[in-house]
Amino acid sequence: MDYKQPPLNRGVNPLKMNWLWRLICQVGYVAEDDVASALRHGDIHATHERIAGWLKSEGEEGYFPLTIAEMEQNLRALLAARSESSPLGKGEASND
Repeated sequence: MDYKQPPLNRGVNPLKMNWLWRLICQVGYVAEDDVASALRHGDIHATHERIAGWLKSEGEEGYFPLTIAEMEQNLRALLAARSESSPLGKGEASND
């Protein structure tokens, strides 16, 4: 079977990207503490309540809507933190 682009099954509001953030965190094994540490490393200070609220659905207590700009910021902070802790992130090439 050839690849077909899947249909867009949900409306995308760039000011409420929590559903996509949850999926990214699940696939990438990203915990709240990972996000907090990466943001602090980038000199971005977010409360634990806000970080936890990004993983909640609209209507849940403690929900904070996550914008697409915040999601990009979080992902870039995580990438930077991980690349600094990984030997391959220091510009070394793998011999594999």
